[in-house]
Amino acid sequence: MKRIAVIVTLLSLAMTLAASGVAEDDGRITITWWHSNSGVIGEAADALVEKFNRTIGEEDGIYVEAIYQGSANDTLTKVRTVAQAGDLSMLPDLVQLDSTGVVDMAGNESLYYVEDLAADQGEDLSFILDHALESMKYRGKVIGLPFNASTLLFYYNRTLFDQLGLEAPRTLDDLIEAAPALIARDDKGNVTRYAIASVPTTYELCSFIGMQHGLSYITDMSNGHDGTPTRTLFEEDGTLHDFLVKWKELYETGGLNNLTSGVSAEFAAGRTASMLASTSNLTSVQEAVGGRFELGVANVPMVNEDATGGVNLSGGALFTFHKDAQKEKAVWTFMKYLTSAQAQLEWHIATGYLPVNKDTYTMQEYIDHTQANPLFKVASDQLLASNAKVTGLWIPNAYQVYYSFQAGIRSMLEEGRDVDETVSALADEIDGYLDEYHSINGD
Repeated sequence: MKRIAVIVTLLSLAMTLAASGVAEDDGRITITWWHSNSGVIGEAADALVEKFNRTIGEEDGIYVEAIYQGSANDTLTKVRTVAQAGDLSMLPDLVQLDSTGVVDMAGNESLYYVEDLAADQGEDLSFILDHALESMKYRGKVIGLPFNASTLLFYYNRTLFDQLGLEAPRTLDDLIEAAPALIARDDKGNVTRYAIASVPTTYELCSFIGMQHGLSYITDMSNGHDGTPTRTLFEEDGTLHDFLVKWKELYETGGLNNLTSGVSAEFAAGRTASMLASTSNLTSVQEAVGGRFELGVANVPMVNEDATGGVNLSGGALFTFHKDAQKEKAVWTFMKYLTSAQAQLEWHIATGYLPVNKDTYTMQEYIDHTQANPLFKVASDQLLASNAKVTGLWIPNAYQVYYSFQAGIRSMLEEGRDVDETVSALADEIDGYLDEYHSINGD
């Protein structure tokens, strides 16, 4: 059955490629780019591809075919299926994946590390932000080219905060103190507006743990960037404990809604006064809020005064594979275009993703845009003030770990579980996943 599923997937991919017009030979080198961009972000990606094809591509004889492959996980599954089948010719020339795909990419023998690709083309990656390069380093080498970069932000109903005489919280203690004033109830005492809606998972904890002591990690091996993690660190260094103590205090105010989906919709409707979300949500949240209230964004609240490390860069990157020399040169040309100062400016304005090119931040167009749209500058200022070594988590069983944190934190709050008990249980559970992975893989 597994073999049949692989064959069906490969046939589906072949039909997709044929239907796209890739097979048409007009003398140009065709680059296939698999991605998971949809909606506004998909339109922005298509605009970049179209511009490349009629400018640099036209001049250099390169044509890019962007192929939507579903969600990031769907795209990863298709790449994994092709790789497992052993038909490497079916691999795309370029694929865009989020952090959950990095473990697969690092172990893919056909992966062409982008740092090596650039060097083989006589160039380097010095034009990319240090934070972005660190976010894609594996064992000291950049394996994918950062592209759709984002960080965690604190979104809040600025109109409401102003009416109550409140500032955006600088620390979790500030949020705890403000929460009672942000709660609204109906005549029967039911909460109609929460102070915040969130259940922290891996994404949020990379920042809440990473910021502590100037720099901390969820696991050893620098969150998996120096090799596959072997154990968690958050219990022994007390970082998860310190965060959960504050998070539990917030819950006990009655102002925290343990919502795991639809958070942005609740926020836009005014049923929660704040939320934690990616910078990449900024454009869509602005549209959803409309004129109901003034939107505010701020840095992620610090766990405590010692949590000075800031936030990690997340999002996704571009990965490529070994091909012939002519194709590799064409792929690098397109990758360099996507991460050029101008393309990153256009991508940023259209989507809210942070520019990964250093020069974008000094462009007059970028300065003018952020002056006219100051909310966009908050995320970049937060990132540039953060420790570049605060990174995302690269770990096997990524989805299991994600849901472990979510379920463990909800259980602690809703069932009255002790903080230390929760931390210990999460450490044991995640360490168990890591032990199982290393046992199966013989290392």
